[in-house]
Amino acid sequence: MHRPDGKPWKKTDEQNVSSMRDELLRLLENGETSRITIQLSGEDLMELFRLLREDAEIRSQAEEGTTDTLLTKKEVMEMLGVCDTTLWLWAKNNYLKPVKAGRKVLYRKSDVQRFLKSREDRV
Repeated sequence: MHRPDGKPWKKTDEQNVSSMRDELLRLLENGETSRITIQLSGEDLMELFRLLREDAEIRSQAEEGTTDTLLTKKEVMEMLGVCDTTLWLWAKNNYLKPVKAGRKVLYRKSDVQRFLKSREDRV
């Protein structure tokens, strides 16, 4: 997919991703699907599948009425008494995984409570 000026998009920052998303939505809404060609790396494709799976989970929970409360990163940092770097390390090591909604990093309240319980059980 190319930018409106005809140059290809480069995956460099969130602003480009946001602009590309907006342009793609505009093309789809206007029925200009014959102009769309998308090239993804294997890594990008895996990320897309992960996001789709998370979205399907959230929709399924909403339909069942079991939607979990989402907490902001700041709320979780205060709740656990840790800094941003610690949350990042825990996510990297699969201790406490965030849910990303666009640019927002959120955490399921049940995941945080489960994490707290597991830490208490260790002591």
